[in-house]
Amino acid sequence: MRECIRCTKEMIENYDVKVEGAAYGLKITKPGIFKESLGKVHCAVCPECGYIEFYLEDASKITK
Repeated sequence: MRECIRCTKEMIENYDVKVEGAAYGLKITKPGIFKESLGKVHCAVCPECGYIEFYLEDASKITK
């Protein structure tokens, strides 16, 4: 469960993120050319104030 940092209500999770006018989503990669994708980006939305938060589906590929 994600809690809104603005109004502390429970956020609704697992919305997909799409680029307007295209069916593509966003992709997060490590810096550099042709690097492996870190995973699919999702969005959580607060039903009270409308605040949105992006997060990765699986954070296990993130390294320092």
